[in-house]
Amino acid sequence: MLLDAFKLTGKTALVTGAGKGIGRAIALSYAELGANIIGIARNQQELDSLAEEVRGHGVKALMITCDITDQQQLDQVPEKIAAEFTALDILVNNAGAAGRGWGSLEKVDRQRFEDTLTINLTSAYSLIHGCLPLLRQGREAAIINVSSALSWMVDKNFSAYAAAKAGMNQMTKVISYELAPHIRVNGIAPGAVDTPSTAFIKQNEAMHKATTRWIPLQRMGEPMDIAWAAVYLASSASAFVSGKILEVDGGMQALPGSAIEAVMQQQ
Repeated sequence: MLLDAFKLTGKTALVTGAGKGIGRAIALSYAELGANIIGIARNQQELDSLAEEVRGHGVKALMITCDITDQQQLDQVPEKIAAEFTALDILVNNAGAAGRGWGSLEKVDRQRFEDTLTINLTSAYSLIHGCLPLLRQGREAAIINVSSALSWMVDKNFSAYAAAKAGMNQMTKVISYELAPHIRVNGIAPGAVDTPSTAFIKQNEAMHKATTRWIPLQRMGEPMDIAWAAVYLASSASAFVSGKILEVDGGMQALPGSAIEAVMQQQ
């Protein structure tokens, strides 16, 4: 009976950045628990592969190729969803990247700063705004924004990315108040997670030690560590939880700049 609280049977979930890594793990976890999946990513091949696995769980899959930094493409997403589904129950804003926003103040100009805000914060706000009518038709609808440990950590060369993720945390709290009681809004702040984009860390022993040294659980996270948190926040098991940022970081309290810098300089 307790496990029934985690079931997502008959619900419809939208996950951005669903082609790989954390987004893919979340999408497949939701599918296994009974949710229909709408996946958004830029890579069609990755979406095709995801769709096949999703349908293997006996649920529907709608894959939308979309660059979330392109507002015109993003504006079309609610229309494409409405053509297939009458409501949206879960929205996961997972897509994001430090990308061109990593670097010193001398290197990161206004354009690079704004690009970083667009991919990590503005796009999430825009998607919530556009999908709001569908979410209001959902059953116990939930929005989950994937933030980062860098939203609270202080480290040089991450001013743009950190600002975007800190903004996402505060946006999550404010929107949760505005949309209550019918839509819950929470966030997840992952620490260092082993994904395709960070695979190079484990390939370098010194870099891997520098990364895990300040993680009490002495390992990097796995995509499923974040997916399990996303399952909790999307399900009725968290029915009395809203406006919270769940830190999933192995107990990390601090990470000195030298460790992150060493990692980023190898990219």
